[in-house]
Amino acid sequence: MICSLNEIEALARKAARGGGMSWGLAEETGKAVRWLSDHGFPGPWLLAELLEQNDGTPYAELAPQQSDGTWRARRGPLCPIIAGALICDRADDLTTGAGLRLGQVAVPLMLAPFAAEVSRATGLNTALEWHGITLILDGNSVAMEGESAALLAPYAGLVNLTPTNEPAFPTPRTSTGRHVSAEVMRTLESFAMRTYAPATEASRAGAGAGVESD
Repeated sequence: MICSLNEIEALARKAARGGGMSWGLAEETGKAVRWLSDHGFPGPWLLAELLEQNDGTPYAELAPQQSDGTWRARRGPLCPIIAGALICDRADDLTTGAGLRLGQVAVPLMLAPFAAEVSRATGLNTALEWHGITLILDGNSVAMEGESAALLAPYAGLVNLTPTNEPAFPTPRTSTGRHVSAEVMRTLESFAMRTYAPATEASRAGAGAGVESD
């Protein structure tokens, strides 16, 4: 089905929260998935892939820590939402010409919205590269170079974010990124359902409290 960007953002936010993210990270996830969908990428599918990969893993173990100049998770692949927050926090590093190296990243395309935000904040074009593919971002537009087959990779051993002089070209807005398959919808809705507290005898008994009978 074709969903609106508002619907996609709201579902992504709730699914991320149900998948164990804090409300702050869930808010960032909703915005990231909306950006991806708006630029023609399958944001909901990417989020479903990420949540299934991380299901049951404490997010404290997915947080980045630096070793030998590369940021990695304490255990397993880096979550791109947590890593995206790191990218934004260290935006000033790119203004000095330095880059960021991220090791073992899950669903690396989900870093793109955060790289775009860094470009917008610094006024610099950025290059996000993994597995032979490079995205050039300027805050509004995105261009792609290299092996398109790697675009939807569920995992990347190394991701580099660097400043670049390469231009990014306007991205045609289509409904492609707003198409959500029935399978992806079921997956996201199943995570979103976890945000609802199960009914108890007390809550059921109190459901009609305060309503007077005739």
